[in-house]
Amino acid sequence: MRLLVKFLGGLKKYFWLLITLFLISIIGVFGLTASRYLSQLNVKPQNLLNFFGTPQESLDSTGGFTNFLILGIRGEGTDSRDLSDTIILVSYNHDHQSTTLVGVPRDLWVPSLKAKINTAYYYGEQASPGAGIKFAQAAILEDLGLPVHYTAVVNFTLFKQAIDLVGGIDLDINPGFVDEEFPIPGREKVLPISSRYETVVFATGSAHMNGETALKFVRSRHSVGDEGTDFARSARQQQIISALRQKIVNPSFLLDQKKVTALLDIVNGNLLSNIGHDLYPTLAKLALDTIDKPVITLPLTASPDQDGLTILYHPPTIKYEGEWVLIPKDNNWNALKQYLKNHLTQP
Repeated sequence: MRLLVKFLGGLKKYFWLLITLFLISIIGVFGLTASRYLSQLNVKPQNLLNFFGTPQESLDSTGGFTNFLILGIRGEGTDSRDLSDTIILVSYNHDHQSTTLVGVPRDLWVPSLKAKINTAYYYGEQASPGAGIKFAQAAILEDLGLPVHYTAVVNFTLFKQAIDLVGGIDLDINPGFVDEEFPIPGREKVLPISSRYETVVFATGSAHMNGETALKFVRSRHSVGDEGTDFARSARQQQIISALRQKIVNPSFLLDQKKVTALLDIVNGNLLSNIGHDLYPTLAKLALDTIDKPVITLPLTASPDQDGLTILYHPPTIKYEGEWVLIPKDNNWNALKQYLKNHLTQP
């Protein structure tokens, strides 16, 4: 539970990193070169006026809330490229100007799909290319009772290429771990089975990583002990994101026109969203309004919360075709929705 809370506490960096990538030409590049980047982002000059209004004037909302969904997918060159390894719901309360981050468990069951929520985007893309976002948004609405207004889908290739662009990142690894079953891309079906994997080793201490190594660091899931859990892997993702963000917001990077242009190309090629270009100035305003304000984190877990309330549990796998899933306690989906509503509406 402590690890999950720590992980959720760092999720705001993930959200604002995406905003930074969207808006880097607006909030990070000055004067003479700004118009060139605005053009590359397809932001029209008249849309900049939205920066001076309130976010609620431009953003879709329901009951005073605007909800963003962030999906981290595996991407090309991986097994099941459209499965969502990371699912984050960001709910912004316009009345209180507060942000709540809900870490949605990948194993949360979706009754209508008869599958885990991390498959929603995948099944949408299988049904019709481009429909993944709608499927994922529908799954969130069904399970949590919260309408999703905007969704961003990012794959790991973005981070790999961005890390190489900034010259690599520096991390403090603690604890270290060994994964003897890291999948080798393109060898998912070769025989013998042992030839499908390689051993990756990350020793405790300081390390400089290029994009490929960083990707292995965040994707590893078969090490022995706590570092083999999804919560640990998510925490490593946050570590990578934080290190990358530090490199991106550095003035030496922001004032390098070629690198900024290259970053925008990477983002455009690896990030899908239903956020219109006209909303970028509004999101920049929202980022500036909230960046120094506390962010509420709401873990959804099978462990008791700070009030001793357990909202989710693992039912017998025999009832779910042998899958290890999460559902609301007593199978009471309305209770889960009310739980979220209560936490989102409190000051």
